[in-house]
Amino acid sequence: MDLLLKGGEMDLNFSNEMVYTLPFYLGPILVLSILNYVRRQKHYRFNDTLTNASIAVGNLGFSLILLLGVVAIYSHVFEEYRFIELDQTNPLIYVFAFIAYDFCYYWNHRFHHMIGLLWADHIVHHTGEQFNLGVSVRISYFTELTMWMTFIPMALMGISIEVFLVVSYIEAVWAYCIHTEHFKKTPVADKVFNTPSHHRVHHARNSRYIDKNFGGVLIIWDKLFGTFQAELDKDPVVFGVRESYPSFSPLVINSYYLKNIWKKMQLSSTPWEVVCSIFAAPGWLPKKADRKTFYSATTRISCRDFKPYDPHTSLTTKWTSFIRFCVMLVLFTYLMSNFGTIGAIPATILSLLFFWLSHYNGIVLDGKKVGAYPEIIVQLLAASFVYWVAQNTQDVIVASCSIGLMVISAVNYIVYRQAPMTQQSFPVDASQQSDAL
Repeated sequence: MDLLLKGGEMDLNFSNEMVYTLPFYLGPILVLSILNYVRRQKHYRFNDTLTNASIAVGNLGFSLILLLGVVAIYSHVFEEYRFIELDQTNPLIYVFAFIAYDFCYYWNHRFHHMIGLLWADHIVHHTGEQFNLGVSVRISYFTELTMWMTFIPMALMGISIEVFLVVSYIEAVWAYCIHTEHFKKTPVADKVFNTPSHHRVHHARNSRYIDKNFGGVLIIWDKLFGTFQAELDKDPVVFGVRESYPSFSPLVINSYYLKNIWKKMQLSSTPWEVVCSIFAAPGWLPKKADRKTFYSATTRISCRDFKPYDPHTSLTTKWTSFIRFCVMLVLFTYLMSNFGTIGAIPATILSLLFFWLSHYNGIVLDGKKVGAYPEIIVQLLAASFVYWVAQNTQDVIVASCSIGLMVISAVNYIVYRQAPMTQQSFPVDASQQSDAL
């Protein structure tokens, strides 16, 4: 497997992962989005889906790199500190590993809702205001940094990295598939498994549904530890978080809750309150904080009146944003497939270009006025990479994509730079009405 150490060295080229993972991540979402458009349904919106895809690709890049370290740590603990010797060839070890993983996942997931710093990471997944496969890949860039620790006990229990990865893939596929509104109730499966109905509850902003149903594949842990809540017809699920931030920028979404932590720290009167600002439950506030003014007006909107953030954008803008995303995808694939060989400077340029363009697409879809300097940054980064390609490689496709990216971005800027601010779907406070740039 490419993610493991090879010959004592880390393999930093991810060609195989790009071939298999990207189509799995984005293929079904693209197909269902097209079907949604053809059938004139409302399960997928362009701005929301493009944002989910942009966040997913950024997460994939970070995850592949960070996973190298996670695999190395897990393997070291297994080799040096395991308590039990288990036969890794016995099929029953996969059953044992699956149950152990699902139990660890439950507590990992619950900790991410209980601890503010972990919630800053996990909230990215919950900011999606529609429930579809796109939300399943709307995962923070730094999830691998906060997920791995609670799974180390599996290494201590004698579960090898190979077995661990197999059961983790099973869990990932299940988690991917249950993000849907199409299966309303599955009475038999609902008793044992975390079904789409149960997971819709977990993603709701309704008061009775908040912090419920943390399970991975099995729902029995929630029933055992008192966090289970069935989906009720009398209380229809409304998706999203209470403190909604109206933006489609992946960078804004990924830094979303860190601003709240910093705000709590500024209002803290004692060192203990500073610690609590970082690690206490998301609902905790310092004594000086006024709950009515600390949170935006969106927290006070009832679920009955809440509407997803959906500013109008022109068809031209949507097309240029989508084409830009496609070119970004090609450049990202090139970067990850050659990460260990292209050198630090071009890798840094491509990474900055990718994340800046994700942000740029987001603010354009927000309906913000786009000034000159964001476009200047795009052109400088793209031109720098084209110059590097011309000097060091003969890769015509990558060079063409880079040049095309510059043209598309410039066209989008010309078309959209005079666009007025659009009306928000819900009232926000003054601090949230400022431009993202």
